[in-house]
Amino acid sequence: MCSWWLLVAAALLASHASRAATALTGSTGLLYVPVADVTPNERFSFGGVIGDYQAFPAKKFSHFREHPPDFYFSGYMNVGYIPRLEVTVRGNGMPGSRGPAEDVGPFYVDGMVSVQVLVYRGSRRLPALAFGVQDMYGFLLFNAAYTVVTWKIGGPHRQPVLISAGWAVDWMRKHQGTTEPGFEVNHVMDGFLLGTECPVRPWVATIVEYDSRSLNVGLRFRPVPWCTFDAAAVRWGLDQLARRRIRGFAAQLHFDGRL
Repeated sequence: MCSWWLLVAAALLASHASRAATALTGSTGLLYVPVADVTPNERFSFGGVIGDYQAFPAKKFSHFREHPPDFYFSGYMNVGYIPRLEVTVRGNGMPGSRGPAEDVGPFYVDGMVSVQVLVYRGSRRLPALAFGVQDMYGFLLFNAAYTVVTWKIGGPHRQPVLISAGWAVDWMRKHQGTTEPGFEVNHVMDGFLLGTECPVRPWVATIVEYDSRSLNVGLRFRPVPWCTFDAAAVRWGLDQLARRRIRGFAAQLHFDGRL
């Protein structure tokens, strides 16, 4: 009986590992780079991300106080209710920041809605293909429209190595909700994207990616099929990397469920 349950658990783990986990944006992906996959139909996922000030992409947003907080928190839910389509709703908390009105705060939240469509699931010869639009609501701090292709190559421990490449455009080159003339747009994805997830153990994978602006590296832990934990160093500018300066840190806890 015990061996039967072990076989069932192994099968569940293998089936879960064939699908990419959730990125720091709340959508299916690596850290920031998307993966051509979606949350399966009638499934959902939810989780939270905590990062330091340097990990936040719009750190020049003037609604932050002169002395910014050490950390910020984001929570999200990702739903796959229609086949090949996932919808992500996320709230980006900004502790220690103030809103555009004096009576808003001390905890200001920026909303975010994103969608990703899986066009082609991929085959042995052709990669999977997906399109997405990120951050269609709120201050548009993360906004991007992108195309991504993903290859799954046989890897160790019967888990595939994922390689994703794509192109993203900033579809609104401004931040909604502010008219500051000197505000600098500083989105995450705007150009060429490239990333890989490589398993090193049945429950651990390494992630390395370039999100069009910075190099990000991380470890993805999957102790059980329905739970994932990511620890990452993100927002490394190439000039800063040459000087061995680490910019930001982020950690994510993610859970999967069925509708």
